[in-house]
Amino acid sequence: MYVDYNYYRNEYGGTMPEECFTACARRAETYIRYLTCFNGDIFAAESEPIKQAVCAAADVYYEADTAEQKTVKSENNDGWSASYVTEQKDGQTREELTKKKAYEAVYMYLLPAGWLNRKVRCHNDHKCGYYSL
Repeated sequence: MYVDYNYYRNEYGGTMPEECFTACARRAETYIRYLTCFNGDIFAAESEPIKQAVCAAADVYYEADTAEQKTVKSENNDGWSASYVTEQKDGQTREELTKKKAYEAVYMYLLPAGWLNRKVRCHNDHKCGYYSL
């Protein structure tokens, strides 16, 4: 693993229990690897922004796993119906919401470090001339 629990707790200041950290950090690393796969191996060298990004995404996954989404928005006593407050938009799945929140969490760490470059290019730009794709 790229980040250990001591770093997460002491340097990042996270509050997740240690028994949950490994699974959430692995999911975070997998998601970050997915986001940056076209730019090389993000975990090849140790970097503070990347460690921070892993911790931030791990927190998102932990919150998604432990979230209790039962806050009552409105209630009707006549035939008893209730609607609940959720962060999800209508038609949006929890997985889509978690993915969006994970992206927002890692964006501020990975973009300045150059890992979220979305330019479409081949690695032979100088040979093939596809500079404007």
